[in-house]
Amino acid sequence: MSRPLRWVVVVGGTGIVFLVGFRLGLWDPFGWFPEKDSDRVSAAAGFGGAMAAVCALVGGWWAGEGGGGNSVRQRARASGSSRITQSGGGGGPVDQAARADGESRVRQTGGGEPDGPSE
Repeated sequence: MSRPLRWVVVVGGTGIVFLVGFRLGLWDPFGWFPEKDSDRVSAAAGFGGAMAAVCALVGGWWAGEGGGGNSVRQRARASGSSRITQSGGGGGPVDQAARADGESRVRQTGGGEPDGPSE
């Protein structure tokens, strides 16, 4: 799932969790909230807000993950006997655009790939 779509899910889910928490607070099946209507609404809004904050925190952590780790990007050009090497850690996406001329070598290693020769 793409990162923008994850954030849409988090924002929508947080709103739904707030509404469910708010309605549960108004319903108050255990009789824990105040009897006065204005106080009950305030307490229900606080309960819904707390539940939504937990949902937003967990969802933000999930949506902020860019494919499992940090992304690494490189744009490089080598000439003669130069080398271009890129290593990405954390299992995230690794993107490289390289141009090598002459006897150059280009090597790219992603976070979850073995670190062996790529000849």
